[in-house]
Amino acid sequence: MRSTVRRLLPHHVVKTFLFERLLLTASATLAVAAVAMGRVRLSEIPGLMDVRLLTLFFVLTIAVELGKDSDLFDRLVVAVARRAGSARGLAYGMVGASGILAAVLTNDVALFLVVPFTMLFRKVADLELAPIVVLEIAAANLIGSASPIGNPQNLFLYTRGHFTPSAFFANQAPWVAVAAILLAVAVPVLVPKRRLAPPATERFDVHPGLAAACLVLLAAEIASVFDLLDHRVPLVLAIGGAALLGRRIRETDFSLVFVFAFLFVGIAGLERGRLYSSLDPGRLFGHPARGLVLWGALLSQLVSNVPAAMLLAPAAASAAAFGALLHGVNTGGCGTPIASLANLIGAQLFAREGGDLRRFWRRFLPVNAVLLVLLLAASLVLVSD
Repeated sequence: MRSTVRRLLPHHVVKTFLFERLLLTASATLAVAAVAMGRVRLSEIPGLMDVRLLTLFFVLTIAVELGKDSDLFDRLVVAVARRAGSARGLAYGMVGASGILAAVLTNDVALFLVVPFTMLFRKVADLELAPIVVLEIAAANLIGSASPIGNPQNLFLYTRGHFTPSAFFANQAPWVAVAAILLAVAVPVLVPKRRLAPPATERFDVHPGLAAACLVLLAAEIASVFDLLDHRVPLVLAIGGAALLGRRIRETDFSLVFVFAFLFVGIAGLERGRLYSSLDPGRLFGHPARGLVLWGALLSQLVSNVPAAMLLAPAAASAAAFGALLHGVNTGGCGTPIASLANLIGAQLFAREGGDLRRFWRRFLPVNAVLLVLLLAASLVLVSD
């Protein structure tokens, strides 16, 4: 049995479903089941869609693709990598870059940029890179939570909870600060103190037109998220951005848009079943805010934090409750490999660039277990006021 699993895991189809399309496959299955069981009628589906949110994800996808094709963000990551004179310097620089890029581009996109450049150091030093990549993944999940577009569940809860920008940042700033401190402390614990020579990287130039289009589209996206622009304005700009991409638009990954569209249907089906009533956080844990933190973190370990946020959002009856749910599902990104899709993507990138997955998981699991426990404790303190 074990040998069969080892033979199947490297297969490109299996890897795609396990690492890249797990959430898409699961959400589509949930939606089909909701319709097949009669809990959602086909005629209801258009009314279940949150068009504004789906538009925001579409715009963000186009903006990210423009940035990737322009080499703008790759240039920034290379600049950080070249300045790393030591293993710990590399860790601090790339962890910081991962968190900052995630806050602007979402966590999984940040990892596609940061992890491959980190793995270039395999060619110039006998250094175990698994701890650094594990911390990069954690930074993308945790520090990226500082902004509404840092990860999918943030954008969903920001719009669904009707946050103002100031209320959102006030809610997230203390939590992100705790996460950043924990990651900073983890670097000297996990990464040895030794000198490093920068690896050779290919020379490339930033495409000014695509880079400018990316920045304009990101600015319009953020303005729309903060209700400074109607969501149709960045949508029109995104259509122009898609024209700039030309044939490359066929390679653009719109799976996040489809994941949320499927989940709007699938979650509606779950809400109409008997099982959903058992998810009442206040009844289970005796305190609505603490219940949302605990249930959000625990449920994320089983179904990933995006579906967990959507499942629990109806139980959040106030701004404070949505803030607690944000803490819960963002904390829940730590823990099991499937707690956040970024965990699986980071593992795949590490393996694709020549890393040993066994070493990766040996580092990932204990580090994430510690982060989960400590951030859960910090979250409970933050919502107890």
